[in-house]
Amino acid sequence: MHTPLSRLGAWLLALALLLTACAPASSLSKGSGSSGTEEPPAGTGGAPSQSMEALPVIAPEPEPEPGPVLTQEDVDQALAQVMERYKAAGVTVATVEKGQLSQAGAWGWAVKNEREMTPDTKIRIASISKVVIAMTAMAMAEDGLIDLDAPISTYWGEKAVNPYSKGQPTARTFMTHTSSIKNLDTTRGLSKLRGILQSKSSWRSMEPGNGGYWSYSNFGMCILGTTLELAYDGLLDDYLQERLLEPIGARASFCGGKLKEDEVATLYTTGGVGRSAAEHASQRIPTQIGDTASYFPGGYTTSAVDMAKLVAILANDGVYKEQVCGYTEVTDAESGTQVVVSQPIPGKFKETRLLTEDSVSELETPQFTVSLEGYAPFEQCLILRRQEDVMGQEVLYYHTGSAYGVFSLMTYNPVTQNGVVVITTGTARNMNDRGMYALCYDLMEILYEKMEEKPL
Repeated sequence: MHTPLSRLGAWLLALALLLTACAPASSLSKGSGSSGTEEPPAGTGGAPSQSMEALPVIAPEPEPEPGPVLTQEDVDQALAQVMERYKAAGVTVATVEKGQLSQAGAWGWAVKNEREMTPDTKIRIASISKVVIAMTAMAMAEDGLIDLDAPISTYWGEKAVNPYSKGQPTARTFMTHTSSIKNLDTTRGLSKLRGILQSKSSWRSMEPGNGGYWSYSNFGMCILGTTLELAYDGLLDDYLQERLLEPIGARASFCGGKLKEDEVATLYTTGGVGRSAAEHASQRIPTQIGDTASYFPGGYTTSAVDMAKLVAILANDGVYKEQVCGYTEVTDAESGTQVVVSQPIPGKFKETRLLTEDSVSELETPQFTVSLEGYAPFEQCLILRRQEDVMGQEVLYYHTGSAYGVFSLMTYNPVTQNGVVVITTGTARNMNDRGMYALCYDLMEILYEKMEEKPL
């Protein structure tokens, strides 16, 4: 990259050449055998001949795109600061800055007294799983596999209808918790689910899509995920792996049995064990459409780092952005051997579009406002929620998760393209007036503030 001095020199050189090019014709050398001046043709006004070669325009190099601000020390200090006020078995966090994964950290145990928590430890992330379902639904819609506004009977059969409403539930209404299905116990199995959808007792007397009848529904996610499988004619997790996870190098799954015990965390409650790593990793791996249904509401198992990669796609309008590295050969001071060191190249990125900008915009579009007693209201989008003036941010999109002792939170600001994922186990259920888990919220607030500090 040119230094400021070298750029100045380049401009001076360009100016000198330009002045030479615009000099009177009498001062320019003519071709071989020419010794006198030549009058310009009438009507040219003394302009240089059009046959003269144009001089290249020397433009300044663009300034490199600003990089992340956070350091590993920032993340470690934020964790230490928050854990002075809270108790937990383990905490893991990852950050997104300017649309790209930046830092990560961890505190405590993945398995108490056996294996420490790391940013790459896989944890059943609870209801943040629903965000992954939403992203998969948008990808399938882009690929022409599903119509999000078609009645679900298109995929389940003509008897899968709400007999009490004129309109019928669609995938989109399931994504806003306004499908009109009752929040029944989660279950799996295609025949069983189809039977539930065909039963009058499964439905509420309301018009699907009516925000006034909003009702958070885990069972609704069983239906939504399986609807996606029917549209795809295959397992949703298989599609997810190929379409979204493999391109970003993420190792995660709705099926705990696809992961190894030594990479999965035990889920602790304040009173004991919610689910052991061994139990989670030994889950049966589904092979038939509908068999994964009960995993869709909260069974997605991932690390903070790999979940932050998905958040980065949303924060960056559907593009996954990763730093391009260069490789330098250096001599090891102790051994004298030559080693190759990888270093990020400032301002150089590889970009992979995984969702269209329109798809992300659809996910982020508020549908209506939900007001719950004791908590700040939020705007319901497609699975995502939206609040303004929170954590020092003008706006944040987010989702929470809680199950088996896990309390988790993902957030991002689409304007700054910054985001944070926090996953905890073994802490108390302490929800603040924003409807977010206090430990996660406090850690995020510190990190957002640090992200906005100007780099030296």
